[in-house]
Amino acid sequence: MKVCIVCPYGISSPGGVWNHIQNLSNEIKNKKIDHIIVFPTSNYNLKNNNYYQIGKPFKIRSAGSIANITISPFIGDKVKNFLSSYNPDLIHIHEPFAGSLPMFFIKYAKCKIVATFHSNNGTWLYKYKMSTLFKSLYNKIDYKIAVSSSAKNYINKHFKNNYVIIPNGINTEKFKSYTNTKNSKIVNLLFIGRNDNRKGLKYLIEALENYKFEFPLELTIIGHEYKGNKIDGIKIYNPGIVSEELKQQILVNSDILCAPSLGYESFGIILLEAMASNTVVIASNIEGYNEIISHDINGLLFEPKNPKSIYESINYIYKNKQHKDLIIKNGQNTLNNYDWNNISDKIIEVYKNLK
Repeated sequence: MKVCIVCPYGISSPGGVWNHIQNLSNEIKNKKIDHIIVFPTSNYNLKNNNYYQIGKPFKIRSAGSIANITISPFIGDKVKNFLSSYNPDLIHIHEPFAGSLPMFFIKYAKCKIVATFHSNNGTWLYKYKMSTLFKSLYNKIDYKIAVSSSAKNYINKHFKNNYVIIPNGINTEKFKSYTNTKNSKIVNLLFIGRNDNRKGLKYLIEALENYKFEFPLELTIIGHEYKGNKIDGIKIYNPGIVSEELKQQILVNSDILCAPSLGYESFGIILLEAMASNTVVIASNIEGYNEIISHDINGLLFEPKNPKSIYESINYIYKNKQHKDLIIKNGQNTLNNYDWNNISDKIIEVYKNLK
């Protein structure tokens, strides 16, 4: 079986969709599924036999974030030529209406199409009667997947259908190779996220600035350059965008991951990665996150945009060591539902049934 996986986002934009696709690629490669990943890029010197580049991505503001997608109307011939050359048995498109690349693949496909919907707020196209404009393209999709109830509910507003939920997954084994080098006398707090307002970093910073902690605390910010104020008594480490390996090591070395997003999170892969690292998760009580986190069981949920609620969550974890250990244990149990080996088997089953 030859599968073409289409990603609308540039590879220079790390995020949930790319994370999902790369993990899926690793799993189906191990299970002898021949495949290639097609995506837009500005770097045409990438050396990977599983990669194929079509189009150049542009930064477009969408849902409080920045999406690196191609909107070029002139890549249709490149898509047709690629499909003629590669001749896939099946095309798996992620976010089928995020820019022109996935839509050209739908238009010119001569094989079965699987689509995975990741977003719970979509691109700007969703706001312009997309269900009317793109109905003919949507009708060519043979199998529809959503990564969460939140993503399913959103796409169902525009295209009513029967969506099957197959969530994002996580490879728990890769975290087991990292050694915990935490300083037990200091609470290591971690924030991971792009420089988007919707990630809510300002509310975490306000919690650290406005409330006094009775224990030593350090904050690590990865994912973007922090240009905010220094905080009295709290060291801030800001390595910026880091490799996947360094991110995993930092996760393992952290006591608490804080995810203060304001919304528009259809899932929360970083929450699972924290659980796999034996790191306690505290997160905003928003759609997507609260599908993974059960409050006070495998993590804590706090009120969005509420620095005091963040402060209380951090304090609670520090002062309740025994319960912290139980939360970590429950987090490990949660991971059984998101193991990439099982998730990939479900997706491969979809492929085989369509073929």
